[in-house]
Amino acid sequence: MANATLSRLGVVDQVRLATNPRNRLASTIGGLLGAVVPIMTYWIAHYEHTGELRSIHTALVAGGLAYSAPTVFQWAHRALQSRLKAAGFVVLVEGVMLASGTPWLTLLGLAVLVAINATATGCNLATEARPQRKPWAKAAPRSGRRLKAVA
Repeated sequence: MANATLSRLGVVDQVRLATNPRNRLASTIGGLLGAVVPIMTYWIAHYEHTGELRSIHTALVAGGLAYSAPTVFQWAHRALQSRLKAAGFVVLVEGVMLASGTPWLTLLGLAVLVAINATATGCNLATEARPQRKPWAKAAPRSGRRLKAVA
């Protein structure tokens, strides 16, 4: 989460921001962008990671982890206040989603990853969508004239 405003928000504040009705569009787009990578990673790891394309599938799964793990780490670090616990959380949730043989457990891991990535991406988009007024910038003067459209 590179956005400076977002980096100061805790997990609860990010959820509030994402669920705010004013941010509906940003949250929808963010939800799609944030959810699609964990879902694709899950599918490839569980249903396509065999045969001739195994090395390509391994690279795709690694790409999915590279996308998801930093966001999950940031959220866990904010929530747990410990880098060690955050790292353990990431390894456990991402690992269970990829490698567990228990179907309901892999789906639970997937759901957690989708929720975190979707919310974080929605928050990124919501904070970028709002124009930030520079404290030193003066408001543009309003003239009494209105521009007429030329037909």
